[in-house]
Order: sequence, then C-alpha cells, then structure tokens
Amino acid sequence: MSDKQATQRQHNLKWKPNLLLGILLLTLAIPLPFAQKAIAQQQTASFRQKLFQTALYFTLYFEGGFSNHPADKGGRTYRGVLQTEYNAYRYSRGLPPLDVTQMSEAELLEIYKHYWDSSLSGTMQPALAIVMFDTAVNFGINNSITFLQQALGLPQTGFFDPRTKQALKAANNKNTALQMINERIIYRYKRVQEDPSQMAFFRGWLSRDYSLWGYVNKMKN
Repeated sequence: MSDKQATQRQHNLKWKPNLLLGILLLTLAIPLPFAQKAIAQQQTASFRQKLFQTALYFTLYFEGGFSNHPADKGGRTYRGVLQTEYNAYRYSRGLPPLDVTQMSEAELLEIYKHYWDSSLSGTMQPALAIVMFDTAVNFGINNSITFLQQALGLPQTGFFDPRTKQALKAANNKNTALQMINERIIYRYKRVQEDPSQMAFFRGWLSRDYSLWGYVNKMKN
C-alpha cells in the first residue's frame, strides 16, 4: 500500500463516524411517521386523562361524602358509590364485602373509570363527555344512553345501537350536551310529581343540573 493510499484510508476512517453521527442527528430531527403517530397518540391519551379528571372532579363535588337518607332508594352511598355497587365490585375481584365508607381511592377511581368507559364518554367532545359521564354516574349507564338518545331525537333503547352511534357522529357537540341537561331537568320534575318523597332531593338535583349547564356552556364547541 502506498503512502497516498494509507493516508486516504485514514481519512476515510476518520470521516465515517462523523457521517454516522450526522445521519443519526438528522433522523432525530425529522420524526419518522410511526414516531409522529406515537406522539399524537400520547398527546390524545394525556388529553383524555385530563378530561376524565375534570369530569370526575365535577361529579364528586356534587356526590359529596357519605349519605343514607331514608328517602334515597339507593341506600347507603359514599362519594356517589352505592353499598350494593361496591359489594358487587368487591365480589367481582374475589374480595370480601367491606363497608363502602372504607373504599380506597384506587377502588373509587376504578369504579368511576368503568362509568367513563362504558358510557363512551372518552370518545366524545369535551362538553358532551362531561355531561355524559355525570349522567351515567347520577342515573346509571343505560339511563345516560337513554338521555343521549332523547337529546338526539332517537328511540330510547338504552344501548349504543348502530343508529345511536351514527347520529352521535354528526351531533358530538356542546348543543347535544345542553339538550341532555334539559332532558335531565324535565325528568326531575316528573320524578317528584310521580313520587313526592323524592322532593327532599329536588333542590339538590336542580342545583347540580344548572351548575353543569353553566359549566359546559362556557366551554368551546
């Protein structure tokens, strides 16, 4: 090997690491399509988690602490969770019964996450997501779907049938959320007319509904 060839080879060996480093930096500077998709998914998941926390904060504020009012047909309730519901939750996990007031924070979050997921609140526009979740907790999951169907002008099946899902795509907005609250208020009046014993909760119900109205009405469409 000549001196010239040796010098050229040393130059190439010195230059190659710099080339590899440059390619690496360029790759990091320009995210690949799958990397961009992963980042978008992370951002969406983070947004949805924050939305769930916002909805939960509102609902827990109105659910309060422990309640066992004689006129409350649900019976013993703690932070919006019925004793019977908590019993079923514990049983489904192979755990012994426990007083609902002893429910842990982790259990509370898991129970409420079930409401969030089962009502499809996480797939909805923020205002509608908050209303749907609060309605699911306050009335039950199937009844929340019924209220949604009423707001959409659909037959009330209490299930996310194909027609409901299709209509929701076109009306996933704040207007539907406000209409759901209207339907809730109408129901409250009918409830106390049919069962005067529920008048004990009437003012609290309306306070919750109108507070929810004011909250979501300030949100962007």
